[in-house]
Parts: sequence; C-alpha cells; structure tokens
Amino acid sequence: MTDTPARDSIARWIVPSLGSILALTALVNALLFRRHRLFAADGDVGRHIRVGRTILEQGAIPRVDLFSHTKAGEPFVPYEWLSEAVTALAHAAAGLPGVVVLSALLYMVAVLGTYLVADELGAPRLLALPVGLLALMLQSIHLLPRPHLFTTAFAAVFMIVLLRFARTGRAWALAPLPVLMLVWANSHGGFLIGFILLAAFVAGALFGSPEFADARRSIRPLVTAVLLCVIASLVNPAGVELWRHTTGYLGIDFLVAMTQEYQSVDFHQAHGKLFFVALFAGPALWMTGRVRVTWLAAGLYLFFAAAALHSARNVPLFTVTALPWLAVWLEDALRGGGPRAAAALRKLGDLERTDRQLRPGLSTLAGFGLLWYAIGPAANTYRFDPTVFPVEAIGVLDALDTSGPVFNQMHFGGYLLYTRPDIPVFIDGQTDFYGEELSREYLGVLKSWPGWEDVLEKHSIAWTLTRKEEPINQLLALSEGWRRVYADDVTVVYRRHGRP
Repeated sequence: MTDTPARDSIARWIVPSLGSILALTALVNALLFRRHRLFAADGDVGRHIRVGRTILEQGAIPRVDLFSHTKAGEPFVPYEWLSEAVTALAHAAAGLPGVVVLSALLYMVAVLGTYLVADELGAPRLLALPVGLLALMLQSIHLLPRPHLFTTAFAAVFMIVLLRFARTGRAWALAPLPVLMLVWANSHGGFLIGFILLAAFVAGALFGSPEFADARRSIRPLVTAVLLCVIASLVNPAGVELWRHTTGYLGIDFLVAMTQEYQSVDFHQAHGKLFFVALFAGPALWMTGRVRVTWLAAGLYLFFAAAALHSARNVPLFTVTALPWLAVWLEDALRGGGPRAAAALRKLGDLERTDRQLRPGLSTLAGFGLLWYAIGPAANTYRFDPTVFPVEAIGVLDALDTSGPVFNQMHFGGYLLYTRPDIPVFIDGQTDFYGEELSREYLGVLKSWPGWEDVLEKHSIAWTLTRKEEPINQLLALSEGWRRVYADDVTVVYRRHGRP
C-alpha cells in the first residue's frame, strides 16, 4: 500500500499527456516526415540565412540593398531582420539542420497552441486533441523554414493570452502582449494579425460575448493593450514605415498574383480537401441547433475562413484562431445528444482529470532525442533539392566565367545568395522590395516577351542562370550573341559573347 503513491508519482512522469503526444507528433512530422520537402519549394530560406548572416557579421541591420545588382544601394524595410538573425544563429550552430530544428520548434508551438486555445476555451482535452491533429496536418501546407512560422506561433500565443484575460478578467494577464508584439513586429510582417486579434476581442467585449467574465470591464484593459502594442510595433529599425510597407504590399495586385503562396487553396489536392472538411465542420455543427455561437467565435471563424479561402498561406492562421472552437461546438452538440452522449461526456471529464495530473517528463526527453537526431544522424538529409535548385550548376561555377551581372531564375536567387554570396542576384523571392516594374521585366525576359533583349541590355546582363525548360533559353540558343556554357537536367547557363 505504501508503494502506491510512489508508483503513481513515477507514472505521472512516464505516461505522456495528450498535449505532449501532440507536441511530439508535430516534431516527428516536421523533422522526419516533411524533411524532404522543407527545402524543395523555394529559395527564400537561402536569402533569409544570408541576410541574417550579414547582420551578425556586420553587427548592424542593413537599410539598403547589399544583395542584388538591380537594386544595389536602394533603401529597403528590414521587417524580418530579427527572425533572419535568429535563423542565421541556428545555421551557424548546426547548418541547415539547425534551421530545420528552429522551424520544427516554431511549428510545434503553433500546433500545440491550437490545442491549448481549445483547452483555454474549456473544451474537453480529448476533443481538443483531434482538433490539434487537424491543425498539425493543415499547418503542413505552409511548413517551410521561413519567418512566417514566427507569425503562426505568435498568433497562437496571442490567442491564449487574450482568452486567459477574457476568462479571468485580470488586466495583468495582458502584460505579455506588448513584449510579444515588440518581438513579432521585428520578426515578420504578419504582426498585423496581432492587431486583428486584439480588434476582435475588443469587439467581442463591446458585444458582451460570453467568453468574457466581465465584458464591460474588459474594454479598457484591451484598448490599453492595443495602444501599448502599437507603440511596441513602432520600436523597429524603420519606425512607422514598417506599417506602410507591410500594408502597402498587399495592394499591389501584380506582385501578389505572381507569388504562389498568396494563391487560393487548390481543392483538388489532398490538403485542399482536408481544409474543405475543416472549413465546413463549423457550419455543419451550427446547423444542429445545439451549438451556441458567440460573437467572438463567429467573428474570428468567418474572418479567418475568408482569409484562408483567399490565400493558402492563411490556412495555418485559420487553424490557431478559428479551428479550436470546433472542439467547443462538438461538446455543445454532445450535451444535447441524449443519455449516451451525456455518459460519454462524463467519461471525458474523468479522463480530463487524469490527464491534468500527468507531467511531461518522458515526453520531454523524447523531444530532445528527436532534436538530437535531426542535428546528428539525420543531418545529411536536410538539403536543398537538387531537382529544384541549381545544385550541380553552382558546383561548377568556379570553372565558368561568371563575371558581370547575372539574370537568374527568381527562386534560384535565394539559393545563389546562400551558396555564392560573391554574386549579386538579378532578383529573388523578396518581390515586395524589387517592386512591380522589375518583376515585370523579369517575367518578360524569362517568358521571352517582346522587348526581352532591351531588358538584358538595360541591366548589362553578361550571363544567365535559369531552369532548362524556360522559353528564354530557346531564344538565347538561336541568338548569335549568346552561347550555352553549361547545362544539366535542371539548369542552363548562357554567356554573352564579348562581355568582360
């Protein structure tokens, strides 16, 4: 009998809680299942590492372009400098595996955040868990080692803080928000999402949404938090220009249209079908007539559903801001479902009490084991995909004449900056900086639109680095002023005759 408490205490540290199971699953997905896709989508991660490395080496945040020959010396807004510096530190510590570990941890925070938001809303943990697993799969749509992962993680933390304040009514619970905003505004342009969440909670308090312990008294602390967050967001290298830049880019239709991640979800793909199910699960539960939809829940669900339908990159934000209410509504539906449903809810309550007694001891050790595996035995599996990037071509550039300005494929730009920092690029994925005019010139050359030769002359292009199948290569092959100096299954390099 005397051994029972000791055994129970040990069991609490060994048996994994539902939250720790979800966190470990997120790490496994990012570090093992998704590892071959992390560096197969675009080369932006290469640019972020290069910019971060420059910040660390110079001990200063660049305010003018140092990385291209088309915009050299022109001012730009460093709205991701902090996340880039952190990424560069991770890279300096463990190379690309270090970047992957950082991304996996941010992804884990966002996935676990969805589960914790549902828990903060009072949903049973056994109902919050499948919602968390659904978020895990949907967030994989945009699981790339780039600064947007900071935004999804920060949005999840913002939701938890705001809901905790609403539940308790204690103004001091909002104290972390300005500090979080200070970091967020220097990490990614998605910091504007924080203000959307604040506005939603202010509106919820004004309408007396039931999430608030005292809606009327919650308005003043929330408005104060908004003002403090505005001040915090202005503490950045660009000041108020950060706001103009991040809001202005979305108004340039051409740049948004040519950026793949801003496109709508493809419902023909598996992830699109999964998002479709998640999207309409809410309205399906509403139609049962057993669900109480609050002002706050309806506002967040509809707003972020619309945002996700407009752009696939907003799907992860939908998971942390809207999806957790599914667990709440499912519980409501069960409460009105008769004796069997009521019995099921009682069992959920018993399991809930047991789960809250568990401690993440063994789970934490397993998590550290996964991170060690990523930077150790599995390190060589994290690399830029040689079927997507000019890996072989970069390896032989030293044997070629690469003097003079280059015209490069856009998604080669970041990889070129990462592997050959001595070569300024024509363009890379930072289209908000390069602007509409240069982006149109780039597409005109790549697709061999009328006037492509004038663009090459305008920028004194001496050589090209593009994908093999691009139309421009067919015209260069027929041009007397150009000759092919390298080709492989992915990349073609042309050199202009007579250019130094």
